[in-house]
Amino acid sequence: MKKALLLTTVAAAAMLLGGTTTLAQAKTYNQRGNALAGYNVKKYKTVKNRNLFVKRYTFKSSYSNIFQTKPTSIHSTKGKTATFKSNVFLPVTYNKSADWGNPQAEVLSKDGKTLYELITKSSGSNQGWIVKYNLGQLRSKFGISTSHMDALRRASYDHSVGKMTSKDKQIMKYVKVGPKFNTGHGQSLAMNPKNGQLWFIGKPVAVNSNVQRVSTSSLKPITKINFKLKSTVTMGSNLTFDKHGNAYFFTYSNGGWAPKGAVKIYKGKIGSKSVKFHLVMQGLRNRPGTKPQSMAYNAKRNRLYLVSDSSIASLPVSKLGKLKASQVEATNFSGKREFEGIQFTKNGSSFLLVNKGAELMQATNNKF
Repeated sequence: MKKALLLTTVAAAAMLLGGTTTLAQAKTYNQRGNALAGYNVKKYKTVKNRNLFVKRYTFKSSYSNIFQTKPTSIHSTKGKTATFKSNVFLPVTYNKSADWGNPQAEVLSKDGKTLYELITKSSGSNQGWIVKYNLGQLRSKFGISTSHMDALRRASYDHSVGKMTSKDKQIMKYVKVGPKFNTGHGQSLAMNPKNGQLWFIGKPVAVNSNVQRVSTSSLKPITKINFKLKSTVTMGSNLTFDKHGNAYFFTYSNGGWAPKGAVKIYKGKIGSKSVKFHLVMQGLRNRPGTKPQSMAYNAKRNRLYLVSDSSIASLPVSKLGKLKASQVEATNFSGKREFEGIQFTKNGSSFLLVNKGAELMQATNNKF
């Protein structure tokens, strides 16, 4: 791959943070040539994994009262057994009614004590922001996962109506709201565990795409890399990294040389100035669901997870390209919630981000 070119510290956009306009500057690089390695389509194969496809459905809400105090659960209905139970009821309203009601992605720290949530303004919007939660302090000081599960939502709601109590103010000290920026679809936020860098895909499902690095302190983009996989291949809308710093995304085939609906998996590297990917020459014959919501990595089990609504599939990283059907796990779930993402702590505990309303749900065991 040819060396990427530094354009200059560019462009500067006004971004809103707590009512204050701030100037964001990101170093931008233009990458020449194709970022995707060449491949022979005749050598591409798929493994016939179990078909647990879930069709698109009308999303349901989990609550009759947004200030929930008791956890709800969703359960596996087919495939690998799993149960997820409410752990954190995330804010839905902050400045005005339901303005935090469209979460798109989550990133959880290895110890499970810090959560980054990417929220977009509305469904289909390309603008949003990141909220950083100190879950460790919010859990230990205010019981948001146990005795006072409504406390976080009440504090953010009280902020919206200008009636914050002293307790509300204490709670919101552990919630950092980042500035607005162009997020793309927003569902690709991911952290590289090898270097702690936070990235997202700024232009998903596009030939001329970009990835952007976000500061974990300012919560705004600081680096942008423009690139093209190749003229006939669009960038995916999801992203994850394994423990070695390898980047992954997946797409669904539209037919042609790969079976229609098959899962294509791409592996590569995102560097400081350039990206490179290659197609894994074996995909999955059966996709988990209609819409690819997100992708994740579980270091404890060394597996990749493909998330769709009420359906999650996973596969071992060590077997990529030589998978057997029996090595692909899949689960269908009850509840008809909107699945936004899944994350794992270093001990394998899994946390599922769902919507209607936004909440973090934890698996009842760490074997998912």
